[in-house]
Amino acid sequence: METNENLTEKLKIIGLDLENIPDKLYSFGSINFRVHKNYNEKNYKIYKYVNVNDIEIFLTPTHRLTDYTEKYAKALPIGAYLNEDTEEDMERRIEFLNLLRNLQMDEIKDLEEQQIKLSKNIPYDVSFSNDYLWQIHYSVISKRYFMLMPIKETDCAALFYVIKKQLENKEQKIFVPICYADYSNAYLNNSQMEELERFLCFFTKDWPIIHEVYDKDNNMSIQIVGKATIYDTIKTQYKIVLKDQGEAENFYKLLKALFILETQLAHYYKFDIKLDRKGELHFYNQSNEIQYKDLISFIKKEYIQGLEKLIKAKETKINLDKKLKTLKVIAKNLDQDYFEKEKQISTFLECKKTFLGRLKYFIKYKKTTIHTTNKKEVEKEENSKLKYCERTEIKDVYTLEELLALYTNLDQETNAINDLQLDMTAINKRIDILQIKIINATQYIKEIDKHKKSIFEFWKFTNKDESKQLNAGLEEVSKNKKLKKVFNYELDFEDVSKQFDKEQRTIFQKDETDNIFIATTNIIDDINKVINNEEIPEEHLELLKNEMKNTDGIVTFDIFGSISSSSDEIQTLGNIKHRENKKNKFAILNLKEDATIEEYTNRLKEISTNIQACIGRFKNNIEMPIYKVGELEDGLNVFYINPENALKQATEKEGKLHKVILKENTNCITFTNIMYYNNTNQTLPLGMNVTDGILLNTKRTNLKLKGKNQNYIIKVNQDEPKPETLKLNIFEYEIC
Repeated sequence: METNENLTEKLKIIGLDLENIPDKLYSFGSINFRVHKNYNEKNYKIYKYVNVNDIEIFLTPTHRLTDYTEKYAKALPIGAYLNEDTEEDMERRIEFLNLLRNLQMDEIKDLEEQQIKLSKNIPYDVSFSNDYLWQIHYSVISKRYFMLMPIKETDCAALFYVIKKQLENKEQKIFVPICYADYSNAYLNNSQMEELERFLCFFTKDWPIIHEVYDKDNNMSIQIVGKATIYDTIKTQYKIVLKDQGEAENFYKLLKALFILETQLAHYYKFDIKLDRKGELHFYNQSNEIQYKDLISFIKKEYIQGLEKLIKAKETKINLDKKLKTLKVIAKNLDQDYFEKEKQISTFLECKKTFLGRLKYFIKYKKTTIHTTNKKEVEKEENSKLKYCERTEIKDVYTLEELLALYTNLDQETNAINDLQLDMTAINKRIDILQIKIINATQYIKEIDKHKKSIFEFWKFTNKDESKQLNAGLEEVSKNKKLKKVFNYELDFEDVSKQFDKEQRTIFQKDETDNIFIATTNIIDDINKVINNEEIPEEHLELLKNEMKNTDGIVTFDIFGSISSSSDEIQTLGNIKHRENKKNKFAILNLKEDATIEEYTNRLKEISTNIQACIGRFKNNIEMPIYKVGELEDGLNVFYINPENALKQATEKEGKLHKVILKENTNCITFTNIMYYNNTNQTLPLGMNVTDGILLNTKRTNLKLKGKNQNYIIKVNQDEPKPETLKLNIFEYEIC
């Protein structure tokens, strides 16, 4: 229970004398305040430096999450909770003293320290820890600030902090969010703000938060904070500060233009985002940065390029159309030619059945003259008669509307070209088939004509039981391309990891998984030295021995092997309970306190040989990207399936991120649960719940560098104005 002495001490620290209450706590009038419908109190839009003496304090007998209309209707000035004239006043005073009893003075001290920091710099995220405690509002009608404090809340440090500062009679500004305040529309209106959020979400793949921030001089800026996907699934925080209306409008126009281009002309434009050291967003098209000042020249350049494409497309369409007409004529002639030969062959087959028919055919059909249409000569002729479209005069400036109209026209021409090409492909196939049929028919007719030297020879030929048959046509073999499953970390990782673990438990023995476990530790550096025939420094062994001395249970190694505990403890892995023990690297190494560097080296040689053999026995069953931060070692390298886990290994301000496309059926080892735990009791769950690491031997893997990239990762600390910046040099490889 709070004693009266403690209450008196708190009042003294705050500076509030209940027997002599200052007039400033009484001199509050009614405030006209209206709340916008559908306003979300949890998302504060406006942050300001407010003079603490300008804040009028009101208390309301409600909770913080109570409907605002009710809170506002029941609110009374703080002076009404300090009187003791009536019984009702006494009840309210008791409620006020109960608030004071719940107050922890350390909380006021923390707020004071926080506001000292905020007075110097605005946080990178604008918002700060526990900003919801500041129930400060602004009435546009009466142009007054007021605090509406629910007295049923236990956290009331902000209330007593404001009281304390007001009683000090000092001019001090505090940085606070303004509740239920909407954008001022000074730089951009509400609809433009909503569009800005939508545009940024489209490019960054995450919804941003837009604040209007007022500095100590009441100068406003629009500050946008959010997260951006900069590479694969890697996300980082970013911040955009727009200090005036011109800057805000230019940024809005830039985003709108890029958004329209990429959404309406997606097969022509793809804009990438990059961050700088400050965490600001920059937009790129084919490695060229696009800024608002470059937008007019960019649109003009793209229009001219599009116009050239359109002219070429029209020329291509004209020539294809002409070729198609020619091919149709060829096909028609071939159809007629084949029809005549087919008719002749049919007549022969019918006439050979009777004597008179044979005689009639012999007299009617003389030797056939073969004539064919040469398709190549026609194509050569057509190519020599190309037609070109007229070029329009280039203007100084083009609008986005004109660019869209141009590419819409280009799409129409491209679709028409595609249709013509499909038609030409179909008719070329028909021509090829007809030519084969005509050749076969011609050969058949030639065979008949060979025996028309005399009626007697022709009679003998037609009396044969077997007649020459037409050659069978060639059957086109269709090549079906095998579809590969695309790996998605969020959707596929759990199933794939269980499959990996299940397969590796079948392939590897316990001593092999123990050796692989060593590669999951810092000893992997020494293993690579052994692989590359390098000497292991003595200090590495000494550090390992010192680490061993600080490890519990090392005296039991000879008795229990790799078991680190004498009793089975219930543990949880992947939300599944089990009774297995973690592996112990010292037990696996069988390292003694008096071990020499030669003994240590020989043991690692055995382990490295075993690990390399194990890598050759396991292959992944799905193509996936894997990542590593740091340098690529000539030997064993630990990659991660999730790039976020790889980035956790980055310790410097500048690092390298290596991305390897791990093709299907590539030799590797996955760090599944069996690599980290013994499975004596057969209770170990399947999966990769410890880490998503993959062991790859780059010494035996041919990696080809595909591309390089660069970006920044911004790590924000709560309430801090300057974030940590990691410069990331990205290298992309494929396995040859």
